[in-house]
Amino acid sequence: MNLPQLHYAWAPSGSGGSGFRFTAVTDGVPDALLHEAERLVAYEAPEPGGAVPQALSLSLLSDGSRLLARSSYSGGDGTGFHAHAVHLPQRAGSGPVRGALPITSWGSPQWASRTPPGGPPPPLGAVPLPGRHDPAALAGFVAAREAWLAPFFADVRRLVEEPGAPRIVLVEPDSAAVARWVMLACSVLPHQRGQWLTFTTYTARPGLAPQGLVGVLPGERTAAALATLEEGCRIYEPGRGTAAPGAGAGGDVFDVWASTAARIWLARRPELFAEVRLLPGGPYEAGPLAALALGAGIALDAAGRAAAAAWTAAHPDPAPARLRVALADPDREPEALAGLLREAARQGTDTTGELPEVARRVAFALFGDPGRAYGEQTRAALDGLPVLRALVLDRLDALAAGDPAAGLALFARTGLRLGAAEAVPHLRMCAAAEAVLREAPDGAVALDALLRVCGVSPYAEPLVLRTAVRLVWGGRRPDPDEAGLVLATTGAAVHREAGTWELFAPPAPPADGPPKPAAPPQSAPATPAEAPDEQVPPRTGTRATPGTGPVIGPTPGGGAGVPVGGGGVVEVAGRLLGEGWGEGALRVLFEREDAALLAAYREAARGEAVRERLRSSPHYLADRFAVWSAHPQAGPLWREARTDLLEEVLRPVVRDLPPEHLAEAERELARLGRSRAEEFRAWLRPGPGARLRGLFRRRPAR
Repeated sequence: MNLPQLHYAWAPSGSGGSGFRFTAVTDGVPDALLHEAERLVAYEAPEPGGAVPQALSLSLLSDGSRLLARSSYSGGDGTGFHAHAVHLPQRAGSGPVRGALPITSWGSPQWASRTPPGGPPPPLGAVPLPGRHDPAALAGFVAAREAWLAPFFADVRRLVEEPGAPRIVLVEPDSAAVARWVMLACSVLPHQRGQWLTFTTYTARPGLAPQGLVGVLPGERTAAALATLEEGCRIYEPGRGTAAPGAGAGGDVFDVWASTAARIWLARRPELFAEVRLLPGGPYEAGPLAALALGAGIALDAAGRAAAAAWTAAHPDPAPARLRVALADPDREPEALAGLLREAARQGTDTTGELPEVARRVAFALFGDPGRAYGEQTRAALDGLPVLRALVLDRLDALAAGDPAAGLALFARTGLRLGAAEAVPHLRMCAAAEAVLREAPDGAVALDALLRVCGVSPYAEPLVLRTAVRLVWGGRRPDPDEAGLVLATTGAAVHREAGTWELFAPPAPPADGPPKPAAPPQSAPATPAEAPDEQVPPRTGTRATPGTGPVIGPTPGGGAGVPVGGGGVVEVAGRLLGEGWGEGALRVLFEREDAALLAAYREAARGEAVRERLRSSPHYLADRFAVWSAHPQAGPLWREARTDLLEEVLRPVVRDLPPEHLAEAERELARLGRSRAEEFRAWLRPGPGARLRGLFRRRPAR
């Protein structure tokens, strides 16, 4: 959490002279919040001669956030008081509130009594640490107020659940006693209700206090103030020994619940309030609480025993129901939910109905804060519960498609690993991205590697292309050469479907006309790139457009061609002969049947640089064989090209290689699949017809 701090005190000098003002505030707190907080932290000293109280308050601000403040009297020398406040910025209704209840900060050593030196204070990471807890003192407090407990719990229930319910005023001789009342109230409420229960342990003007629970000191001034309170306000003054107020107007069932809650506190068994949240039933239903109390040996009245009996009859075996209720508890941490699922599995409890929501919460926790959420219970549940794992990974895959950077962080900060059979393409790319980006020579190769990793064709699911592009380039635009090569290997249409076209689209020509013709690269040999358009198959291809250089096009959707940049098809062909372009090369070479590009590719493969790499690198030899031997059933242009590459480029090199070089190449192919290695061995041993053709080729001409 990120909780700004505010200090308010007397300042002897300033732009407006001396007076009370905020003396230190965490950077970034808006002026509107300070203006609203000023009224809430103000402190008025009590009547002379009595106790000097502390005002710990939780107030609801106009924007739905909360202000937790401690105001204390600092003497009669003109300095008045000092207030130290913490802003709790989460808005009402925005989701479960985690962490300690605000009332636990009573007596915290983190509350300051003076403005700290050194400028604006840093934000706190949580509600101030709890103060010292004295169980014996709390037990004595409860016993002394036995007659007021049940009506108080009934009124607290009304206060948090019913709009317009009357406020509760607590008249106690010291503010610590009021803090104990607030602690009792929060203990019987669901955790979220306790987080939003507003209170102040002291005020001199209860009629103006905006909180739900209001503490005041006894005295003549207080008596006069109480006489003017709004009608229906509930006043508790145990010190005067007056009769307790009547039970709240919530109905008999809530009176039974409140009476049972009072008996549990008198028996010093407050842990039962946590246990009852695991049982089926509403938060103020008397039956489950009464059943727990009877089971703990706590005596109940007739109404309490009847409620316990009725609930027990309806729930003869509460253990499975308890687990299912716990799994549906919105206040539980996802890590705890994972542990409960494992417990349910051990007991054989059917949690089919609860699994989807638990998986959703675990997935969101992992995606939002992976280091914290991937604890021991989560790891064990994902490893041991296949159904949960499948649901969580499916949700994570969808989240990774929307935010690949967060998916990357998920694998960087946890030990989560994917199995070979798990169909989560976006997650697979996130898991592999770090290594791919580190090893790939450029973005185009990295993109191709990620698309191979994901296991899904971008033509079948264009969103995987978008995820891969965002992992490689983020929000950056690829340089023109990379963009041209990517479009050459994937085509423009799929980028339009994936929403990535704008990143790779060439810049529009100037408004005053087409660009000037560019001189052809000196190193570019003559290729069929200059052939007429009718020689290019209609699906896609490479052609030369006067004044613009080679372009890839037309696209399957009928769009204009796009420049490939640099040396055009010659450069694309050279890049496709580089390392790491196995599947990418296949897509562009055999799927498109591009006459110009295939011709340039065959020409580049005959170069000495490629031959030298084939002779020196078994890995490169295996890579080229895998590409050139693939898809013998493809179109005629590719069949002709692959035969030429295998027989006229690769075989002459292989013929002169040592056996250990070929054996290493075979092992490399075996890693791609046993059939690849078997094809390589068969190709190394051509049949008689091929040997005769080779013999005739080697005879000198007559």
